[in-house]
Amino acid sequence: MRVRDLIEQKHRGHAVAAVDTRGLVVALEDEARPGSTYKAVPPWVTEGREVYRRSLILALDEACRRTFPDSKLWVEHALSLGYKCRLEERPAMAGAAMCDLLTEALRAVISEDITFESFEAGNGEGPPELLDWWDGSTRFRMNRLCRSTAFGAGPVLPSTGMLELFELRPLNAGFVLRFPGSLEWPAIAPWEDRPRLAREFDLEEKHGARMRVRTIHELNSRIEEDGGLEIVAMSHFYQEYRLTEIVMALEGMFPRKRVVTIAGPSSSGKTTFTKLLGMSLRAQGFGVESISVDNYFRNREETPRDSNGEMDFECLEALDTELFGRHLSELLAGKEIRLPVFDFKTGHRLDDQIPMRLTPNDFLLIEGIHGLNDSLTPGVDPSCKYRIYASALTQMNIERLTRMSTSDSRLLRRMTRDHRTRGYSAEETIGKWPSVRRGERRHIFPFQEMADAMFNSSLPYELPVLKPFAEPILRSVPEGSPAFDTAHRLLSVLSLVKPIDASVVPRLSLLREFIGGHLLGQG
Repeated sequence: MRVRDLIEQKHRGHAVAAVDTRGLVVALEDEARPGSTYKAVPPWVTEGREVYRRSLILALDEACRRTFPDSKLWVEHALSLGYKCRLEERPAMAGAAMCDLLTEALRAVISEDITFESFEAGNGEGPPELLDWWDGSTRFRMNRLCRSTAFGAGPVLPSTGMLELFELRPLNAGFVLRFPGSLEWPAIAPWEDRPRLAREFDLEEKHGARMRVRTIHELNSRIEEDGGLEIVAMSHFYQEYRLTEIVMALEGMFPRKRVVTIAGPSSSGKTTFTKLLGMSLRAQGFGVESISVDNYFRNREETPRDSNGEMDFECLEALDTELFGRHLSELLAGKEIRLPVFDFKTGHRLDDQIPMRLTPNDFLLIEGIHGLNDSLTPGVDPSCKYRIYASALTQMNIERLTRMSTSDSRLLRRMTRDHRTRGYSAEETIGKWPSVRRGERRHIFPFQEMADAMFNSSLPYELPVLKPFAEPILRSVPEGSPAFDTAHRLLSVLSLVKPIDASVVPRLSLLREFIGGHLLGQG
């Protein structure tokens, strides 16, 4: 009996997958496990959207094979509810014409209602570029459509006929494969042009290609050569160069732009980045004062509630922006202020605690998730601010059709740090992650393009370093837990990665914020 025969009637006509008793997301065409119960997964929830997207990518690869047999499709990164793609050995034609041909071919693949297949890799079945490195600790799925095979971060649809909607949009030398989002399902949201973010991703893709770490196979091959020493060293020098670019830009604009705001999503490394930026500016002869916006939280009883009635710590209204704006105005006028300190144990702010005054030679660094939003700093002229967006823009693929999710990379970082510093379990961190992500989509990502500079904290070698830390934490998640599917997915990725000993990570590396041992004491 198939899983599709057992799912709840409620979403039977719309289900794209199901969740079994263990908590795993499984394909509708999987054989049902004896004694297991199943809950339908509709396409508009997170897990359902991923099923749809994985299926669409395999269908697109088949369309590319039919249309441009001498080319090879690469899926690179997420961009405006889509995936930036490129064709290796790209045909000599305009991007719009290429997208028109691929759109026609993809529609044909969908109309043929071709069956997707899935199989468990191992025992010689599966691509050698993954199996050759697999440590055997966690079984992983492979998904297949005709001649196209991809790593199974989760299940796929039963057949291509269930792919309702897509859009191919030319972008520079490549194109974007767009798909429906949860709020508009099954419609596709309007395109949002994000040139700064796209440029940053393109820079990182080129850097990954230069270092020969575009995929897990390439990464493992490099680690095999010298234990990862060269990758670690090259990554450190590259990030140092990117930091120096920002320092030089700030030096050229001082004192006109002396207020530097640093924003970024959870586990982007912005706290350590802020400390490194401050140290670099001091090395250039400047003074530096720093403020963490977290100290301007309102008292817990004043914190706004979200639609579920839970305290919303991510919204701007959770901060006392009036007090913060007044303090900034006074600092820029040469006056002394007394910073507050927020006590996270009691949930109360202690005002008038730490004296601060700016000298004529000082930069003021402000770290907080709302740093790109001018509403954080009422009364402060935006022209005197330099905005930096720090994030972990993962540039590596598992294989050419399966990108390593930036969100998953940050989740591994946060899980490792929170377990080490706060004793949090994987279940706790994974359980909070959807709420964290919702806050990022509302309060951080819409302001990305306002940044004067972007800094990518992602490192090609972090999965191999995080592996020994994260695996035992993830294995503690029991079957039946809501976190079990995420834990299993992350373990399956880590099972393909050769480890790198943490001792080779530089003491000034941003990764030290999460594994500990940073020279500046962070973490």
